[in-house]
Amino acid sequence: VAMSSRNKYLIGDLRPQATVLRRAILLSQKNVARKNISAASLKAQVRQLVKTLPAARLDYVEFFDPETLAPVRMVTRGTHMALAVFVGKTRLIDNARL
Repeated sequence: VAMSSRNKYLIGDLRPQATVLRRAILLSQKNVARKNISAASLKAQVRQLVKTLPAARLDYVEFFDPETLAPVRMVTRGTHMALAVFVGKTRLIDNARL
C-alpha cells in the first residue's frame, strides 16, 4: 500500500484489499513483457482482478502514450498505466510505466 493520508481510512479487512492496485500493475507489466496486448484485453483482466475483492470497485484504468498522454489501442513496453480503485469508500490511485 502506497504512503498516503488516505490509508487511515483503510481499516480492518480493507487494508489488504488495497494491494489490488499494485497487483494490477504487476499483472499488466507481466503481460506486456511477454507480448504486445490490446488495451481492451488488459483492461478486462484488470477489471476481473478487482472484482475478486469484495470491497473493491474499479473507477478507471487507462493505458496511454507517455509523450502525448493519448490513450493507446495496443499496450507495448513503455506504455503508461493509470488506475483508480475504490476500496470501501476510499478512492486510491496509482500509475506506472509498463
